[in-house]
Amino acid sequence: MKSLLKMTALLCFISALFSGSGLMPGLTTPAHADEWSDGDAVKGEKIFKKCAACHTVTEGGPNMIGPHLSGVLGRKAGTISDYQYSSAMRAKGAAGLVWGGQTLFDYLKSPRAYVPGTMMSFAGLAKDDDRRNLIAYLAQANKITGAVPAGEPAK
Repeated sequence: MKSLLKMTALLCFISALFSGSGLMPGLTTPAHADEWSDGDAVKGEKIFKKCAACHTVTEGGPNMIGPHLSGVLGRKAGTISDYQYSSAMRAKGAAGLVWGGQTLFDYLKSPRAYVPGTMMSFAGLAKDDDRRNLIAYLAQANKITGAVPAGEPAK
């Protein structure tokens, strides 16, 4: 019995040691199932105040300095017909960029790096949690229930 306990303790130690290293992939337990998941919509609403000068999430809301974000999750980039996007954003949409959790998570870190030539002047959100929370708020504001789709990067 004592040797069984030692063996179990050793296995627990080894699994903890290698967890996340890729050496024992079945034992990896990421902090977030997806980089963009597990956000807090209440905190995201506060973060959205930085965006509200240029965007609205109101269903059927108007375009402002930036396009409205109603229905943004699952929408191809640069495709709202009554908004004048930069040619860079239209090109990303034509190349297949669809907004979702992962694509917004990457874009919001540095919009100008993700879409060189974008008109969006916002520098970005460096903190992963801020981006997660903002995406959770966008999902809530867009009445997305369940998992947020990942989106599709441009090809």
